[in-house]
Amino acid sequence: MLPIMASVYKEILESLRRLYLEDARPWLVGFSGGKDSTMVASLIFEVASATAPDNRKKPIAVLCTDTRVEIPAVAEGIEANLDRMRRRSQQDNLNIEVQLLRPPPEQSFWVNIIGRGYPPPRPTFRWCTQRMKIDPVTTFVRQRIGHWGEAILHLGARRAESSTRAQTMAGREIRNGLRRHPDLPRVWVSNPIEFLTTEEVWAYLLQKPNPWDGDNRSLYKLYASASNGECPIQIDTSTPSCGNSRFGCWTCTVVERDKASEGLLASGDERMEHLIAFRETLQKYRDPTNGKRDMKRVNGADGPGPLTIEARRELLKKLLALQEEINLQLIAPEELLLIQQMWNAARDPDDGRGVARIVNMQRGTTMSADHRELGRLRELEQTVAKEKRIDADTLRRMLAKVEEYSESQRARGLPDDLLNILKDDADAQVPKAER
Repeated sequence: MLPIMASVYKEILESLRRLYLEDARPWLVGFSGGKDSTMVASLIFEVASATAPDNRKKPIAVLCTDTRVEIPAVAEGIEANLDRMRRRSQQDNLNIEVQLLRPPPEQSFWVNIIGRGYPPPRPTFRWCTQRMKIDPVTTFVRQRIGHWGEAILHLGARRAESSTRAQTMAGREIRNGLRRHPDLPRVWVSNPIEFLTTEEVWAYLLQKPNPWDGDNRSLYKLYASASNGECPIQIDTSTPSCGNSRFGCWTCTVVERDKASEGLLASGDERMEHLIAFRETLQKYRDPTNGKRDMKRVNGADGPGPLTIEARRELLKKLLALQEEINLQLIAPEELLLIQQMWNAARDPDDGRGVARIVNMQRGTTMSADHRELGRLRELEQTVAKEKRIDADTLRRMLAKVEEYSESQRARGLPDDLLNILKDDADAQVPKAER
């Protein structure tokens, strides 16, 4: 590593070590799978690994959100990294848990668009970020804060990312190197790589293997692919940087062009051709002049409102066809049941069999058209939760965790994750005065 970079890196690491040993508050680590959050997670693992085993008492939770509409190549890379993190923490007793958080089915992208008829997101109606990314993390943090009291959240935000980011970070009060979270008053935010440049981040990632095994070459190649070109370590202003690559949902209609998706297609990921085409379809359906929107708003006022029932039917047909074409699950059975419920309550209500007819016609298989099945599932969950004396939400979290492990065909780490969920439930039941 270059001497200057080694000095900067050592200073950041020493600051984190002091915070680890001298401050008792548990840590949360935001992980998106991108270069900045990967560097922060690597630093956290280094600090925990370098601490004597008897002193590794600080609870650390790595938090990642899965919107279910992430770019496939990105989602696959994240899943692989999370698996390695779990294994490394368990092998070395680092006291680091890894949580992959998802929005509840009621707030999924497809339930909101095809079920409720929300128009695809735009800059002035960006409903997706709050529901699919922020809310799952907020829910988890509030559950933990109930028995932690306070926590420190480590993020990979850097001032060099944009002038807006720099102004936001500079404008927040700093106390002992930490800022208060704007929405979670008992959470303090740490930005350990705040003043690093993009080139310094890549220098660290490419010259140091990840503490959870493996290097960052695949991440580097992913950025290079998304940038549709090379992604060199910048040594002067004449060489380009891939620092502006942004990975998000393949369905994102907030931006005019999804350069990351286009770059991955150009680099050989053929799945992206079909996903990009569907994203363009969503953009067309958002435009009121294309006749896909009800011209009455939900409150009864004149103006572009939700997608019409017919438009929602069309989108569901297209989505199921896309799912078959690229051989990836894009929508879950529970989402289909919820969509049918919402169609029944729409301004132009469905007869209760629309979703089943579309699924049967598309797949050639039979789907129950009885939307009460979802209600019975919820009732069963309540009954089991009561018998086991746990909260129904806790049971749903455990079921979701089992599903997460089953999707990746692995079981290592599942018992510990389930015990952590039960511990949350037990701690939440204890009055604060008794903790």
